[in-house]
Amino acid sequence: MDRATYLKEIETAYQAEVRGEATFSTLADRATTPDEVEIWQTLARLEATTRARLMPLMRRHRIDTTPDEEQSRRGRERGQKRAADGFSATVKSMTETLLPYLTLYARLEAEGPAEDRQELACLNAHEVALFEFATRAHAGQGRQALEAVEAFLGEYGVARPDP
Repeated sequence: MDRATYLKEIETAYQAEVRGEATFSTLADRATTPDEVEIWQTLARLEATTRARLMPLMRRHRIDTTPDEEQSRRGRERGQKRAADGFSATVKSMTETLLPYLTLYARLEAEGPAEDRQELACLNAHEVALFEFATRAHAGQGRQALEAVEAFLGEYGVARPDP
């Protein structure tokens, strides 16, 4: 991957975290059960943590870290649509829409510059945890579906407090 493409992919990934956080925050605001509120809030925290972990990489490459309001707006709109679709349809959709990101972020981690590997590993790990959540939630594992996300947050961010 050439440098210009790499930098564009990093910027896109960063702004995707902005969109994802807005999506999950909107879903939490519109959730109909306490468990769903907790799930969506945890996923919003996953996105915010990942975005924060990408900051050093963004600064090294002099990429603007200002959250793109258009991405926030798109995230809120997606959250509203998915909330209307319901929890099951949302997690099913996630199992399908996350696949290209899994491939891209694994590739970025494998091919990115050595000085960026720590942040790229975090980006990739967050997507793997999100996909594992979606797969497990779609299989009906409920609250347990968050285990990979909580493990990620325990390693890279703030772990969910015990109830």
